[in-house]
Amino acid sequence: MASIKKLSASIMGAAVFTVISAPAEAITLTFGGTPVAGQGQFSSVPGATTIDFESGAPTSGFAVYSAPGPGPAVVSGNTFTSALAGDDNTRYLAVSILGDARGTSPVTIAFANPLDYFGLYWGTPVGNNTIAFFNGDTLLQSFTSDDVAGNITSSAAVYVNFFAEPGESFNKVVLSDSGVAFESDNHAYKVASESVPEPLTSLTAFASVVAGVLMKRQQQRKGVDRSDR
Repeated sequence: MASIKKLSASIMGAAVFTVISAPAEAITLTFGGTPVAGQGQFSSVPGATTIDFESGAPTSGFAVYSAPGPGPAVVSGNTFTSALAGDDNTRYLAVSILGDARGTSPVTIAFANPLDYFGLYWGTPVGNNTIAFFNGDTLLQSFTSDDVAGNITSSAAVYVNFFAEPGESFNKVVLSDSGVAFESDNHAYKVASESVPEPLTSLTAFASVVAGVLMKRQQQRKGVDRSDR
């Protein structure tokens, strides 16, 4: 019985470690979207919902955008501090501490349900642009413009797709910039196909199976000991 207790304790210890340790690669990224004349690029992921900012940034509903100061800044065209891309003449989101979007960094996007995909048309990426993914208040992973620099198109922008790894999901995205501006358009998201299982479920099941096997072996040994008497 002591061996069973020790095994159970070690397994539960491993389970606790799994819960508190964020995976090294919770989010992966790919590049490329569907071009639309004069509107930049849109997500090519089936089933994704797009926010194009033509009616502003949503402040209620499934996806809620919020920012300090006057709130999320949606601008048009190129300004002194904001420039999206040469192939997008529509309205877009600007995150900045300067100019037209002053005081709007960071922009937080809170989703009503967990997602397994988020995409955006990232304009003129610079070193101070950061996008971070959270599950509640837990940071899963963050990326900077350095992660996309090698994939920028001739329009000075790139469509970036962020996918949650199997068993992962996120419900909050934070865009921030500590320099001039972080410009993006045509945000897209997709609700996770199924709810993420509890982290302890598989470990607990495994612990139960192992404990059952050891218990049966001990009972068999006791039966042998009695027959020898």
